[in-house]
Amino acid sequence: MQTLIAIDSFKNSMTSIQANQLVATAFAAHGIQSQQIAIADGGEGTVAAFLANQPGGELITVPTVDLAQRPIQGTYGYFDAKKLAVIEVAAASGIQFLDDGLVPANTNTYGTGLLIKAAIERGAKQLVIGLGGSGTVDGGAGILRALGYHFYDDQQRELMMVGADLGQVATIKTDAVLPELADVTFINASDVTNPLTGPTGAATIFGPQKGLATTEIANYDQAMQHYMRVAAGQVRDHLGDGAAGGIGFALRYFLGAQVKSGFKLIAEISQLAKLVQHADFVISGEGQVDDQSFMGKVPIQISELAQQAGKTCYLLVGNQKGRNQAFSEHGVTAVLPIVDHVSTLAEAMAQGPTNLAKMADRLARILTSR
Repeated sequence: MQTLIAIDSFKNSMTSIQANQLVATAFAAHGIQSQQIAIADGGEGTVAAFLANQPGGELITVPTVDLAQRPIQGTYGYFDAKKLAVIEVAAASGIQFLDDGLVPANTNTYGTGLLIKAAIERGAKQLVIGLGGSGTVDGGAGILRALGYHFYDDQQRELMMVGADLGQVATIKTDAVLPELADVTFINASDVTNPLTGPTGAATIFGPQKGLATTEIANYDQAMQHYMRVAAGQVRDHLGDGAAGGIGFALRYFLGAQVKSGFKLIAEISQLAKLVQHADFVISGEGQVDDQSFMGKVPIQISELAQQAGKTCYLLVGNQKGRNQAFSEHGVTAVLPIVDHVSTLAEAMAQGPTNLAKMADRLARILTSR
C-alpha cells in the first residue's frame, strides 16, 4: 500500500514538512509506505517546499530589516546550478513583525527588497517571490527603493515610501536602479487575484488584517490610486496586482514579473500529478477547511487531482466548516478533524502535532484492516 502525503501547514502549529513526517511515521508503523511532498501556495513554507522537492538548493541567510526597518536576519532559497532564488515576502516583511503601534502608514517592504538585491548580487537570474503573509500595504514601493528606484514629492523631497507616502509621490527616478535587473526574470508566486485598488483592492481587502482602520480605507485606497497613476500613467485593474499589499503591482509593472499560482509552481517541480497517479490514496489537509477552500486552497486542489486520477483522498484538518457533500464533490473522500477533545484554540495549536499523529494512527488502522 502506497500513499502520497502532501499536507499544507497548520499555521502556528506545524509546517508542511513536519505534518507530512508525522503522518508518514504513523503510517509506517502499520506497514504503509509513503511519498512526501512539501506543499505551499506562495506564502509561508514556499522556500522550504522548493528546497525539499528538488535537489541542489541551499538556505542563504543575510542581514536585512523588517517592515519597521529594524535589523534582522532574513533567509532565502538558492539553487546555484539554475541561478534561481526563491524568496518569501514574509521572511522580512511578514505580518509576524507587526506589534503595537505598527500600521501600514508607517511600514514598508524595504527588507524584502534587500533580500532580492542580495540574491541578485549572489548571481540569481531567476527569482520566484512568494507573496503570502505580508504585513504591510505599500504597493511594493519599499522593494523598489531597495533596488535603486527613488521617489520624490512635489517639492523634490525624497520619500521613504512607507504607506503614508503613497499619496505624496510626484516623481519616480530610475537612474540609480540596480543594472543587473535587466538580466533577471521574476515570477510572482501567489493565488491572490485582487487588483491593486478599488473595492477588492489591497487596502480594502487586506488592509484591516494589517492594522488599517476601517475609517482609513477610503483615503488609503485613493493614495494607492495616486501612486499607481504616477507610476503607470493610469489607474486600471490587473489581476494579482493587489497581492501582498500591492507587491504584485510593483513586481509586474516595474520588473516585468509573470504571475503564477504558488501551488502550481510547487506541483510542477515536484511532479505532483504523476505522484498522485502512482499512489493508492492521497493525504492532504491544513489548519482549517471551509467554503473558502473551494476558491483554490491547496488541499482542495490536491483532492481535485486525486479525483481526476480516481484516487481516494483524505483531508486531516484542525477544524472543518461546511458540508461534507460539498467536499465530496471536489474529490474529498472524508474530512477528518484531528482535535478529539474540548480545547481552546491555543491548546489545539499547541497539541496539533500530537493530535495529528493520533489521527494518522487511527486512519492507518482503518486502512489496513480491510
